[in-house]
Amino acid sequence: MEIVVYSKSGCGQCVFTKKFLNAQNVPFNEKRVDQNKQYLEEVEELGYQSLPVVGIDKEDFFSGYDVNKLQSLVSRWQK
Repeated sequence: MEIVVYSKSGCGQCVFTKKFLNAQNVPFNEKRVDQNKQYLEEVEELGYQSLPVVGIDKEDFFSGYDVNKLQSLVSRWQK
């Protein structure tokens, strides 16, 4: 399972999302849209306009700091 977190500096929800995943020892690949224009384009192609955007296996995406969705992701990762 590959987890990607699209984020940027100054984004509180991004910080909380990354802290949540780190606290659960869930590895993820962070893609900073403020450091790489291609990552921003990927987020836009997915149809999102706010961050963070979290993706699982390049097909299941959601946006925002959503504890329920993050906990579901953790449960999936632990299987």
